[in-house]
Amino acid sequence: MSAPQPERRRALRSSRPDSGRWLTVMVVFSHRTFRWSLTRRLMLWVVGAVAGFCALAMIGSGYGMWATKKIMSFGRLQQETREQQEQLRSSLDQAQALESEVETLRKQHTELLKLLDPKAQTGSPLPTPPGQASPAAPPPGTQERLSKLHQDLDYTAKQAAVVRARMAPVLWAWSHTPSIPPTAGYLSSGFGVRVSPFSRSNESGEGLLGYHSGIDISNVLDTPIQVTADGEVVEAGWMDRYGWGVRVRHTPDQETLYAHLNRVEVKAGQKVSRGDILGAMGRSGNATGVHLHYEVRRNGKTVNPQPYLRLQRQWLNALGRQS
Repeated sequence: MSAPQPERRRALRSSRPDSGRWLTVMVVFSHRTFRWSLTRRLMLWVVGAVAGFCALAMIGSGYGMWATKKIMSFGRLQQETREQQEQLRSSLDQAQALESEVETLRKQHTELLKLLDPKAQTGSPLPTPPGQASPAAPPPGTQERLSKLHQDLDYTAKQAAVVRARMAPVLWAWSHTPSIPPTAGYLSSGFGVRVSPFSRSNESGEGLLGYHSGIDISNVLDTPIQVTADGEVVEAGWMDRYGWGVRVRHTPDQETLYAHLNRVEVKAGQKVSRGDILGAMGRSGNATGVHLHYEVRRNGKTVNPQPYLRLQRQWLNALGRQS
């Protein structure tokens, strides 16, 4: 009667689940059964991969929505540039109007002196013709009023000089410093070290990591490209790895570069003003997609262009606070 006991113990041990298995899935058909067993390690890998894919999808969709919101039509960009220029011109007109008002007051002051005291214009009393009465003396208080008018004129002239002195360097810097976005779109690559989009070459080096000498702004093909400051085109045409490009010199130590264009609409030696169209966005040269490669160079060295994109707006805001 005690013989079957070891067999029952073996049956119980064989029915226990394998401690190395975490989940077993079975699909039973009438003629065949399929069975899959997942270990804890494999299950963690599957869960991690699914979670990573979901996180990547969320980041990608979030960046896509952000990029879509950042995309701005070139028409809106030009309208914003024109509004900023009109605001600055209005400030300049106010300074010029103040100078005109001072000049008008000076003329009135001179005419008033002639009417009240003609002898004061020659510095010596004029002889009175025989038989003619001497001119009447000016009314009491006239000299005090003239002195007050003279002080007001001096004060107004000094105010006009202050405005003119404040506006002159701002206007010069505004016209010769890159201070607006070169095109509409969204920033697809920043300035500095990045993973090279090419395995063997990039704008300024070789290898997996490259130094990006500018910023990339992406948009649709043939989006217009505008110059960001007054200057002279020193190079326009094919530029090897940059493709079709334009280089503009604004001051002896400052230049901008516009690369990977689809077409160029200016030529070397041509004078350009802020907002003039240089060409259209493309993917010429070493480019993986349609975008503009934009560089700002000071003393021959590239600098980060991003702080220059909103300089004009910052100047106008500062000018408005001062006034």
